[in-house]
Amino acid sequence: MIMKNMVPKVGRDNQQFDICKTVFGNGLVIVTEKIPQVRSVSFGVFLRSGSRHEAITQHGMTHFIEHALFKGTGKRSTAQIAEETDALGGYLDAFTAREITGFYNKVLDRHLPRAFELLADLMTNPFFDPIELKKERSVILEEIKMIEDTPDELIFDIFTENFYPEHALGRPVLGTPDTLATFERELVRSFYDQIYIPGNFVIAAAGNLEHEQVIDLAGEYFGSLDAGELQLKSTTPTPASPIILRKKLELEQSHLVIGVPCPSALSEDRYVAGLLSAILGGGMSSRLFQSVREERGLVYTIFSSTNLFADCGYLTIYAGTSTGQLAQTITATMDELRRIKQESIAAEELERNKDQMKASLMLNLESTTSRMSSLAQHEMNFARFISPDEIIDQVDAVSAEDVRRLANRIFRSDALAVSVLGDLDGFMIGRPELEC
Repeated sequence: MIMKNMVPKVGRDNQQFDICKTVFGNGLVIVTEKIPQVRSVSFGVFLRSGSRHEAITQHGMTHFIEHALFKGTGKRSTAQIAEETDALGGYLDAFTAREITGFYNKVLDRHLPRAFELLADLMTNPFFDPIELKKERSVILEEIKMIEDTPDELIFDIFTENFYPEHALGRPVLGTPDTLATFERELVRSFYDQIYIPGNFVIAAAGNLEHEQVIDLAGEYFGSLDAGELQLKSTTPTPASPIILRKKLELEQSHLVIGVPCPSALSEDRYVAGLLSAILGGGMSSRLFQSVREERGLVYTIFSSTNLFADCGYLTIYAGTSTGQLAQTITATMDELRRIKQESIAAEELERNKDQMKASLMLNLESTTSRMSSLAQHEMNFARFISPDEIIDQVDAVSAEDVRRLANRIFRSDALAVSVLGDLDGFMIGRPELEC
C-alpha cells in the first residue's frame, strides 16, 4: 500500500516549495522537493538511527557498516562502485552521526535512475566479504589514530565521554580498537539486518525531479522489502559536570572545552539556544571573539556551538591557547557568561545575530544537498516540512529576555563541565574558578 500526501508550501515572496511526501506500506518514507530551475538532483537514504542506538558491545558498529557497504555488493566489486560513481560525475558519500546515518549523492538530473540504482544496491545487497571487512577495520583504526593526532577534534571526544558518562551518546562514533576487533561477518550481518529495514529509512531528494519518478525508483528497489520490526533503544542521558585535565606533552597549544546542558532539537527553546550561542561565539563580532581574542589577545580560535539531540543537548565553548594563558582565558570566558546573564542584550546586537542566522538559512537554499538534508531532518524530527519562512518567524520571535532567561538557566557553576587537553605543565582548575 502507498499513501501519498502532497504538501505544497508558499513563501511570502511567492516562492513555491513543491514538497511531496509518500509513505509505503512497509514503513518507507519518501520526501521530495522539485526545483525546476536547477539541472541536478541531490538524493539520499537516511536512517533514523546512529551510534546512540548501539549497545556497548556494538560500539562503532553503525559507522563500520556505513564503511562496509562501499566494499562490494552481490553484483558490484569495490572497484566497480568507485568506477560507476566517477562515471556519473556525482558526489556519492555517507556519514554516521549519533542519531542519524546517511547515504547521499548529487548528480545531473538525467543520471538519477542510474545513481539511485547504485545507491540502492549498496544499501540492500551488501556482500560483507570477510577480506574486505578486515581491510576496513584497518582503515577505521587509522581514522581513530588521525583523531588522536588532531587535538581540536580529540578534545570534543574527551568532553562528550565525560559529559555523558556510561551512555552511548558520550561514546566516540568510530568505536575503539577493542570493539572493532570483534566485528566479524556474522555479527555485522546481524546488526545490519536489525536497522537496515524500510521502517528505519527516509528517502529525501531535491532538485530537478518529478515526485512520481522517485516513487517509482523507491518502489522498484525498496518497495518489496519486508517491513521488519524496528527496535531502537536509547535512554536519555544524565549530564555530568566534571573537570577533566588530560596531558598530551607533544602539543604546543592547550585545548579547552567548557560545556553545559541546553534544550533539545525538539524544544521550543531551540532557536533561543542557537541565538545564545551565536551571541557568545558565533562569529568575529561575537562577544567571546571580541573580548578574549581581539581585546585581550589570549587565543587565536574561540567559538561556541550547540549539539542538539531529540531529547537533550549541550552548548560548548572551545578555545585554543598556550598553557600559560589557560587560566586567563577561562576567567575571561566566565566574565562573558556573567555579563550575558546579568545585562540586557542590546536590540542592535540581537538583530545582528538574528540576521546572521537567517542569512545562513537562506544561503543554504541555494544548495540542493542542503535542501535534501533539511527535508530528511524535518521528517525525522517533526514528520513534516518546515518552510524557511516558518523558521525565520521563529527566529524573529526570540526576544532579548528569552536569551537572558536561558542563559541564567543553563550557565551555573555547578553545571559547567570542563575538559582541557595539552602539555599542562602543572595547570590546575577548581570549581571556584568557574563561578559565573
